[in-house]
Amino acid sequence: MGTSSIYDGPKDRNPLLPDGFDEEYEPLDLDETENQNDSLESLWQTTKTAMSQYITGKHSNRGRIAKSHTRALGGANNAARSATSGTKSTVNLGKILSSIVTEGIHQTLNNLKISFSGKSVEALFSQLVNEVSGHSNSKEDIVAKNASIEALSQLYEFVEENGMELQALDRIDEEFFNKVMSTFISSYLFERLLNDLQSRFEKYAQNIEIATTKEREMKDYIYEATEVQLKEINFSQIDYKNQSVESFIEGIYRDCYEVLEGYL
Repeated sequence: MGTSSIYDGPKDRNPLLPDGFDEEYEPLDLDETENQNDSLESLWQTTKTAMSQYITGKHSNRGRIAKSHTRALGGANNAARSATSGTKSTVNLGKILSSIVTEGIHQTLNNLKISFSGKSVEALFSQLVNEVSGHSNSKEDIVAKNASIEALSQLYEFVEENGMELQALDRIDEEFFNKVMSTFISSYLFERLLNDLQSRFEKYAQNIEIATTKEREMKDYIYEATEVQLKEINFSQIDYKNQSVESFIEGIYRDCYEVLEGYL
């Protein structure tokens, strides 16, 4: 990935079969699917089946679910290109963190026209989430907002560990900056998958404990699978005001999706 100057649909089912038959008993064979009909409909059905069987314990292959989901999104290139809210929110988060590092949290809030006088830390962070991800008007926006909450919760925990002193954020270093940015991206990848396949959890998880466990396992897998790729990026050195920064960030998403799609 070049750094340039920036680096300073549901399938119809047989009505005679019991509800859920296709997903519970269909053989899971992505390799065979790859050699047959690659229509989006069949790819989404394969993805749903893989997740349904994972939830019910018929297999434990998280990598195949992530791979199938990426392919259902049209492959790594299309998946990254369509992650518009994720890309824009990543840039917004980078701008905010860069401003905190260079100008301090109080000036950053002033620049964002966020009044912090008399407000709780929780209220301020709620406003920061909106600055990162904007209004949740679409499914994509909601995915980005959930990822924003996950990433900014690390900033909140940092403040909490420092006696709820907001100005403690003025001391965030390069390592912490990179951690927050990486958390946003990996969380976005997970939240997008979860949003697309949430109905599988609602339908096949026997209880909330099973659903929570399976979600956590998928989240951990995506984090671990993309960790090496994201650690290669020094997010603190990116110029988030550069006109080409969104293309650069889209490239990072593409690289991560290529990792997920390349599962063997």
